[in-house]
Amino acid sequence: MRTYAKKMHGLVLAAAIAVAMGVCLVPATPAAAFGLGDLGNVIAAGQAYAQQEKALNYFNNEGRYKYMDEVKKTYGVNNDYTANAMLENIMGRLSTSIAAVDPSIKKKPYNYFVNNEKSFNAFCTLGHNLSVNIGAFDTLAYNEPELAVVIAHELGHGQKNHPMTGARKSMTVALAGAVLTGGASGIAQAGTALALNIGRAKLITKPMEDEADELAFTYYTGAGYNIGAGAAVWERVIEKSKSSSAASSFVGDMFNDHPTNVARLNNYNNKITEWSGGKVKVDSKTGAITVNGKAFFTPAASGNLSGKERAYFTAGNLAAVYHNHHNGEPVTVSGTTVYVGPQDIVDAGDYTSAANLQSKLQSIL
Repeated sequence: MRTYAKKMHGLVLAAAIAVAMGVCLVPATPAAAFGLGDLGNVIAAGQAYAQQEKALNYFNNEGRYKYMDEVKKTYGVNNDYTANAMLENIMGRLSTSIAAVDPSIKKKPYNYFVNNEKSFNAFCTLGHNLSVNIGAFDTLAYNEPELAVVIAHELGHGQKNHPMTGARKSMTVALAGAVLTGGASGIAQAGTALALNIGRAKLITKPMEDEADELAFTYYTGAGYNIGAGAAVWERVIEKSKSSSAASSFVGDMFNDHPTNVARLNNYNNKITEWSGGKVKVDSKTGAITVNGKAFFTPAASGNLSGKERAYFTAGNLAAVYHNHHNGEPVTVSGTTVYVGPQDIVDAGDYTSAANLQSKLQSIL
């Protein structure tokens, strides 16, 4: 009797775990005494959950290339030369940065491509398969550091296996069966169904988003990108979102259940100050930069960058001066660019402005 009771307890616990993980495999029934019919449901639930996990593990590992084929069919492959070359460079730099803190990437390097979607988005799905919308390149004006932040965020999801957690919500028992028993056609059917859910279902939670943001900072700074790029990209998101004509196409599904744009901006802005040892700050309302509590300057818009975006990039350069201990070195001007030691700070646009910024910076470093 004790053995039977122990088995029954284990089966009930297994069913509870399956339900807790979002696997709705058997219909709910009113509370009643546990009978043989309930035992059958528990066993069926456990078997279905095991089948689902087996199918997902297939797409996440040995079947990841076949799954990538279905993702490409669903979203289309964009052959824009500049976008593809930039993605190749970003992925190379970020992969090296990740490997320094998480060597597991060497065993499972990422597959990636530029897709044809026009909205601003990027995604990492099962099997370390990643894609960036051509719309992201257009929206960010092919700004590599800002794109690196977006991609680093997706790699954060990939390294923590968040797509696997999310895919459990969209992998039905029927699809799992198609993978395991349907051969090539079943795999293609399930792969297509999973691909269609990317970005359309709420599969990633806010805690996962927060974790990916933190990892993104480690990854893109480790890759040598300007640390102000994180704040800059969210500044651009906020500015674009204020335009009613651009808001729906720009924000889209990417931001469902995500931290607010302002919260993300503030988080990355605070990291600039932390990186500098508390020496460099940007007023997020005005774009004014202070160094050691003294006003430096407030950048104006230039080229494809708004004034505030330029402020975050400039502050990122200044933070690097302190982080890398160059603050005791001379402030110089070459052409129209101001430097502190080997670190470029800002292109002032003309020599007179550069000379003024040189003098100002020299006095407050």
